[in-house]
Amino acid sequence: MVWTEKHRPRSLNEIIGNEEAKLELVRWLRNWEEGKSDFPGILLVGPPGIGKTTAVHALANDFSYHVVELNASEYRTAEKIYEKLGSLGRSYTLERYFTGRERRIIVFFDEIDGIDPKEDRGGLDAVIEIAGKRDFPVVAAANVPDPQKHKKLFELFKVVEFRQLTPKHIIILLKRIVEREGLKIDYEIIKKIAERARGDARLAINMLQAASLGIPVESISQSLENLPLDELLRRLSSSISYYEIKQLIDANSSLWEDVIYTYFDIIARSPVLKFDAKIQLLDALSKIDIYLGRMNKERQFFYLRYLSHLIAWLIYNANRSGAVYDGRIPEYRLYKFVFNRDAREEFTELSEALGRSIHESRRKFTLYTLPTFCKLVKRKYSKLCEWVKKVYGW
Repeated sequence: MVWTEKHRPRSLNEIIGNEEAKLELVRWLRNWEEGKSDFPGILLVGPPGIGKTTAVHALANDFSYHVVELNASEYRTAEKIYEKLGSLGRSYTLERYFTGRERRIIVFFDEIDGIDPKEDRGGLDAVIEIAGKRDFPVVAAANVPDPQKHKKLFELFKVVEFRQLTPKHIIILLKRIVEREGLKIDYEIIKKIAERARGDARLAINMLQAASLGIPVESISQSLENLPLDELLRRLSSSISYYEIKQLIDANSSLWEDVIYTYFDIIARSPVLKFDAKIQLLDALSKIDIYLGRMNKERQFFYLRYLSHLIAWLIYNANRSGAVYDGRIPEYRLYKFVFNRDAREEFTELSEALGRSIHESRRKFTLYTLPTFCKLVKRKYSKLCEWVKKVYGW
């Protein structure tokens, strides 16, 4: 079981740090229950991994509420929000009918800064309207809300800031987990993890769990976030631990597309992989690419959490089958980052002309046909072959 869930605090008293923010949460809920609150809802603001979501669930446990969580990356429009809460009302009516009990609920809108007031068809107005009815407490959380875009939210909701945890807070948290798990981990390792986590409790716990699984401390104690692409690929390719791969993927989500396209290149030209293994891996990779494309097109970013599992699974199986990142620059990255403007235009013109001659798109011709083509006609198209040599090592 993932330790971030296993050791999630169940009460506000168990949460380390942010004492003032926790007190503000309690004061607001008590005032709301008594009808004395000037604010229909409360907005928790702060960087990821510092305990905003955990605090909401702990508050609910302390006051005997049930949390209904709506992630704004999935419920972005007024229609979807009202649809969700409408079905919620029906389910609670049935529960009251069959059990004679009525559960109190807190509606929690997580990552509410993901709702764009202009593009998401009344999503933010729906949240404010629901809170204004005061049928149940409404809590929202945001990492980096925009004071202009989310002006109404700042004006109507009580804003409570959660601050990054200090290394001292992280050390206390990690030592508590080590004790519960019955582990023996050197204090210097715990201290190093706390420093590298930069106030992110979730990241620190993930690093501690990885260390407990025997992953070398040298790699775990380094920050996993914001790695250069080449360094990320090197570490992904050298790992045979699914858990470590998943951590690296989660910590570098901005590079997912680069990782997917580079692994296509790694798998396609690997001299070690067997033919059947290549087919299976490339088929899985194509489905991941389709999944990513549909998710971006439909703006359903809630499904990112599943995509990271798929990417990690692909890399884990590719590594086990013998695929290796050799540091060579894939064609699409060379084209995008290395060519100057004149060279890029010349390359585009030549590849389009050659692609048309055999009824293929430029992209398909460049990725699939061009390498073989250049092997056969090296002398006639020497400039193209020079580029292909850089890309494919021929």
